[in-house]
Amino acid sequence: MAAGAVALAGCTIAAPGGGGSARAPANVGVIDGTWGDTGGVATASLTSGRFVSVANDTGNRVAEGTYVYTSRESVALDYFSLLRQTRIRANCILANPTTLNCTNDGGQQFQLIRNAAVS
Repeated sequence: MAAGAVALAGCTIAAPGGGGSARAPANVGVIDGTWGDTGGVATASLTSGRFVSVANDTGNRVAEGTYVYTSRESVALDYFSLLRQTRIRANCILANPTTLNCTNDGGQQFQLIRNAAVS
């Protein structure tokens, strides 16, 4: 479980909204919202350029930082892993409405899955 939190702390994000046909408001990017790691260990939130990831079991922050859109369907993350005590950068691209494929600056790849809850 700790390994999943470390991966999310170094590689993940989150966005609101449901899957499929839900559309984001015009002033919100398609990646903004709440995302979870594939292991269910942590949840990341991307809101207004701010990235925060929390452990699902404790609710404690595991990472925090910023993000910028590099295109309509991709973002560059720049955050600090509170678990590793290191700064991490990752590039993520929307593979489909519910999957975000990311690669951190160390070459580690990970996926984030859009939260099912609709905001």
